[in-house]
Amino acid sequence: MLKKNIQKLLGLLASPFMKIEKNIRERSENAGQVFVPIFHDVPKHEIGRFRELLIHLQKKYDFLDPEDFISFMKGNIDLNKDHLLLTFDDAFKSNYRVAQEILNPLQIKAIFFIPTGFIDSRNPEAQELYIRKNLCLDKSVFNSCFNEIESMTVENLSDLINMGHTIGAHTKSHLRLSEMLDDKVLEEEIVSSGDRIEEFLGLRVKHFAYPFGDIGSISQKASEIARGRYEYIYSGVRGPNKLGISPGAIRREALNISDGIKYNTFVAAGGLSCYYWKARKQLDVMVQ
Repeated sequence: MLKKNIQKLLGLLASPFMKIEKNIRERSENAGQVFVPIFHDVPKHEIGRFRELLIHLQKKYDFLDPEDFISFMKGNIDLNKDHLLLTFDDAFKSNYRVAQEILNPLQIKAIFFIPTGFIDSRNPEAQELYIRKNLCLDKSVFNSCFNEIESMTVENLSDLINMGHTIGAHTKSHLRLSEMLDDKVLEEEIVSSGDRIEEFLGLRVKHFAYPFGDIGSISQKASEIARGRYEYIYSGVRGPNKLGISPGAIRREALNISDGIKYNTFVAAGGLSCYYWKARKQLDVMVQ
């Protein structure tokens, strides 16, 4: 109850504070920033709420295609207002359904980050074990909805590419990389997962997202290995992506579909980013 009341208050306060911040930014030389929301599984009972959220966000912000985001990161396009780049982690089959039923009609393109061990789990028993061991879903949620949780297939990934979406790597086993001390394990998780996706799809994989993504889940060594393999590396550290930030330190905003639209709008556009300045600084130091 307390959490919901706090979220409601933040949602109500979001609009005036964000307007003030936006006006200040628009007077600056670099007005446009990109915020990168993260979603995971989208349960069937949340499909309608998810659609409403995207429609609401689309009225306020333009969504960048992944290729346009690359152009922005390279300094080849200027943005005169804030944009969003949509991402999904963990390769849940529900993401494929969302792409077909919601993203395509709204003409929104996204990046889907794939843990290859989940894709390689070929039967329900193996997928259930992978989820329980590696994806760390809340036990109560897991037990109530496992009958609809499964991974995408290689064919689904190919379809997403044909729809104009982008596939990125998300390790093999969805491990907390900061806890992996063996360089060979890190190489296997980070490098080989991208190679495996390229084997699936026959195309180059340029994007990588850290599992969990908080600053405590990222190590200097993991950052170095990831930057040696991929061009664009995504964390779960909140904050805006401005012109000139390192492509090895992309920030993202985790959203929870069950939260209200006003609160999610507040979070999607960086409403909580002020609390993550220290984590962003640590992330930037890693890639210097």
